[in-house]
Amino acid sequence: MTKKCGYNRLNHLKQCKIIISIVNANYKEGYTTYAGIFRTFVEPFYPMHYRTFMKIINTPGIDKAIAEMEARIDNNKPDDTILDSEQLSLPF
Repeated sequence: MTKKCGYNRLNHLKQCKIIISIVNANYKEGYTTYAGIFRTFVEPFYPMHYRTFMKIINTPGIDKAIAEMEARIDNNKPDDTILDSEQLSLPF
């Protein structure tokens, strides 16, 4: 049985990072609200509930989690130099 690498979790973390960057680019203290940014910039492209949006922007350490997940996935990739004895070699 092979290990599952967690690509879905990595993709979710990358999506969260994109959403946080959208908020950081458009939020101006005293002028905008998170609800306004959510309705205008985030919800049309990433349909979700406002409560989920607030969980995402309050998640700490997204960059660290992405780096750890990518390192774990890179360590689980098979070595290309090992060939299966039953595998046919095709000339190209």
